[in-house]
Amino acid sequence: MGYNISETTGATGGGTSGIDTWTFDVDLTGADVTTVSGDFDEVPIGGGGASEATQGYTFTVTQGGQYGDLEFNRVTGEFEFHIDRDAMLASGTDQTIVISVTGRDSQGTDTDTIIINVTICVARGTLIDTEAGPVPVEELRLGDMVRTLDGPARPVRWIGCRHVSAAELAADPSLRPVRISAGAFGPGQPARDLTVSPQHRILVDDWRAELFFGADQVLVPAKGLINDLTIRTDHAAPGVDYFHVLFDRHEIMLTEGLPTESFHPGEYALRDLAEETRAELFRLFPELACGTGAPETARMVLRPWETALLNGHAQDRRIAS
Repeated sequence: MGYNISETTGATGGGTSGIDTWTFDVDLTGADVTTVSGDFDEVPIGGGGASEATQGYTFTVTQGGQYGDLEFNRVTGEFEFHIDRDAMLASGTDQTIVISVTGRDSQGTDTDTIIINVTICVARGTLIDTEAGPVPVEELRLGDMVRTLDGPARPVRWIGCRHVSAAELAADPSLRPVRISAGAFGPGQPARDLTVSPQHRILVDDWRAELFFGADQVLVPAKGLINDLTIRTDHAAPGVDYFHVLFDRHEIMLTEGLPTESFHPGEYALRDLAEETRAELFRLFPELACGTGAPETARMVLRPWETALLNGHAQDRRIAS
């Protein structure tokens, strides 16, 4: 066979090219992009101009067909995949759509693969309790008044979102999100499945907190609560965006009805942010730049070895309401 089929438009929609694999990256976070399109032609291996495969093209969705509709022209090799935005957001996580395309002529066939990586914020749709009622975290705006456990509602001072790519997750599995099943800590806590970063801390009201630490309530990193039943690492997420909500002080807010911490700009958390994000925070809170301005935590924070005293007894845990 003396030809390859190739996507010749430059992978419209933000994709990258290859010999047999064509990757399109679509970010639904606040974007209006819902269609990925392209055009396959037959390209001679030895060089020369592109032309159509004389016996046409066949396209087949082999993965993720529930997240959109495929249209294609069997003669010209043009295709469009229309992303079902509602289905994507309802899935609660990033998805990968795979399409097989085969071109045919008298010399034989050539098959390529189209990969569409659709990124949403894993926390997208997560409801945060505000004075105006529950609001999806991606719709929070600066100044919005968020209900807190320790007093009146507090205005949002800063919102950040950090993307962790599939490559980063593969290189460092410790970055993978933790999924907390609905009702894991009692009725309505959380009200729906909740996905957080492994370091995101959950407020735990547990008899062991008083016994071991002399505190009625403690903050525990989500990774320290994993029981592989109702709280588990999400190994399926191909990529993740972590939202950060910051107030003037460290607060406990209701996330899907579950008390969790707001962003705490301590040394570790700041180091984990991108340089431009740190610069933005330092402009808002100049005291953080010198390393002395991090607020006190709203509750005692357990260290990794201390969480082991609470872990393994998830059926007895209760969360403060």
